[in-house]
Amino acid sequence: MEHIKLKQSDFWAKITFSKPPLNIFKKEDLIYLEEILQELKNQEKLRLIIFESDQKVFSAGVDIADHLPETAPEMIKAFHKLIFTLIDLEIPTLSLVKGACFGGGSEFALFSDFTLASENACFAQPEIKLAYFPPLSMAHLAYLTGNKKVLELILTGEKLSANDALQAGLINHVFSEEEFDQKAEEFINSITQNSSSVIRTTLKAYKKINYAGLKEKLELAEKVFLEELLSLEDCIEGTNSFFEKRPPVWKDC
Repeated sequence: MEHIKLKQSDFWAKITFSKPPLNIFKKEDLIYLEEILQELKNQEKLRLIIFESDQKVFSAGVDIADHLPETAPEMIKAFHKLIFTLIDLEIPTLSLVKGACFGGGSEFALFSDFTLASENACFAQPEIKLAYFPPLSMAHLAYLTGNKKVLELILTGEKLSANDALQAGLINHVFSEEEFDQKAEEFINSITQNSSSVIRTTLKAYKKINYAGLKEKLELAEKVFLEELLSLEDCIEGTNSFFEKRPPVWKDC
């Protein structure tokens, strides 16, 4: 796919999202990206996988058309398979975020092992505005920043600035626009200068310890999303209002 570009050197692989204007992905894009990660995971010399965007935003997530009752089960399956492939990698992953991240795009960036952001970047889970919730963030984001902050992000859908995301412990560093590329290169070098085998063994141990129980939590979130949320009248109204380009009219208002 032309809008997901792969470039490699001896010790790193760089995947660039290039789907104008907002890097909104379909189920097929998620499957393709997961296949790329599967191909990369067995390259023994690889020490880092980098994700970036050549658009104004990092990603605005998954197409709302894939959230409909008839399409959501397959979309959720593809997205969570991608995330678990990302989590199971014994190669560190790094997201370079220079713009906005929304929905699944924000989750992808935050669930990379490392996230570097420019001052102009922001993160948001705006699903609530269309009567959805983000299962992945529900299941694990509180592990990174605490229950109260995550519930605020999910139930308000408001943006979190790069500096606020840093204070919340969701990302590693914030750099100015002018120094971002240089600082990112320095960070990349600080990882790739180390032993490939030691990096993999260390990351394997870290993930076994810190991601224990995630699959069970995510299965519960999926079940509520698919069996309860999608059947609500207000969830249907939220989707219809998006396609009809009008404010939603909630049943209980």
